[in-house]
Amino acid sequence: MKVPVVLLLTAATLALAGCARNDSGVSDAPVVSPAAARAAELAASKDPYAPLMRAVFGDDYLPAKGHAVEGIGDPDTFQKSYAPIYTGATSTRLPSGETVLVVTSMATDENGDENPALPDPGRLSLYVLRQQGGQWNLVRRHDDVAQLGRVGFVGDLRWVMPAQGRPVLAVEHHESGQGYRGTWLSLFDPSKEKVVDLTGNGIMTESDSTGACPAAVHCWSARATWRFEPTAHADGYDDLVLTIAGDEDEVADDKAEDNANEADAVPAPAKTHSLAGTARYVFQNGSYRLRDGANTLPSF
Repeated sequence: MKVPVVLLLTAATLALAGCARNDSGVSDAPVVSPAAARAAELAASKDPYAPLMRAVFGDDYLPAKGHAVEGIGDPDTFQKSYAPIYTGATSTRLPSGETVLVVTSMATDENGDENPALPDPGRLSLYVLRQQGGQWNLVRRHDDVAQLGRVGFVGDLRWVMPAQGRPVLAVEHHESGQGYRGTWLSLFDPSKEKVVDLTGNGIMTESDSTGACPAAVHCWSARATWRFEPTAHADGYDDLVLTIAGDEDEVADDKAEDNANEADAVPAPAKTHSLAGTARYVFQNGSYRLRDGANTLPSF
């Protein structure tokens, strides 16, 4: 049977068209612009601060990892070793309508990895942003306003309101070593042009030496709860009040220690006294200062 010429020509045309498509290597997939790809990465990120982090760190921010790595956005000059890692920690809205992003950062090792064994403190930074036309714009940046805590961990963060409706960042940061543990409170007002610790160098709120006992001469465990109380002062911040609870044990005096070296000596009992008390701090001349009572927490 003869195949019609028209059918032969049609089949040949289709075959050639298919070959042409395969030989060209052109994909039928839609072309995605770099801007669209970045937007998709942000949308897929599990980091709740992803849009703010991108506005602050640009291409150094890695949405899939939820943090920024200093310099990684420029692969030609990026040095992986010891490159700091930045992570969004908390945010809040100011009465002005601007948003504050709090970022903590930590050093890395020679391989560019987070290493809990590193003794470096955590670093605290605050960034003020405003949203306009669906885009976040950086208004003010406060890099490395404080170095707090240990092994890259800044501490526990929360927002408080001691400043006539303005949010203030409270950071409880911790230190420990050789059986001793301590916690200090620091305060930062992100609405200021220059952000500094309103407490100066931190106010102790917890002290514990039980890890060093019984070898230590003094053994104690005490902590303070803290709150703000309205003030009549015109410096703009409420008074900070600490209520302290705890005890301290003292070993026997030197004479008893000498007797303890004798085989039949009975060690004298430790003397215990209370560390309970209150301390009121007022904001004067740029920082909180003790006005009433005493902070009875032992320092170390």
